[in-house]
Amino acid sequence: MAETLTVKQRILAAAKTLADKDGRASQLDAARLVAAGACSEEEFAAGFGDALGFQRELMAELFADARLSVIRATTAMPSGLEQLLQAFMLYLDYNLEHPALQEIAHQLQYDPTAYDMLQRMEIGTAMVTQKDLEAAGANHVQARAKLLTSVAVAVVRAEYKAGRQLPELRAVLQEYCGLSCEGQPESPLGD
Repeated sequence: MAETLTVKQRILAAAKTLADKDGRASQLDAARLVAAGACSEEEFAAGFGDALGFQRELMAELFADARLSVIRATTAMPSGLEQLLQAFMLYLDYNLEHPALQEIAHQLQYDPTAYDMLQRMEIGTAMVTQKDLEAAGANHVQARAKLLTSVAVAVVRAEYKAGRQLPELRAVLQEYCGLSCEGQPESPLGD
């Protein structure tokens, strides 16, 4: 069993490297990974069963890398509005720098298992957002956290489709974060 995990980890690491290089992940399958020397067809089949199972696990790994990147960059910051804003902006930037993440999420969004995975990731983000909102003195934190997370996801998707930062959407996300907290900071939109 430990050997299978090691093989899976090796295959996923190679897949992440290829996805980062190509900016795409959904096209990765056993044939592509075998051609790249990452594994044999038998190792791929033993580790993942089929291409869909592999793509789900790859998507989860790519999201885990994004979360870890944001956590590393914000962990020393005190909980609150500043940490929340920084985390959202870092996550948006990460997605632009690593388009394979949104590409595979977009490709798998209609797969029921992958959709459930995406929903759980969004719930996890909302839970972390809730803690920052509580620290910032917001009320109705659970509802605000769900809405802010949904807005952040919408901005990520819009930027993925555009292939660039969308400053107006980022400003609205920042404004919504600020409006969720006491003291309502000045709008980044200038109005």
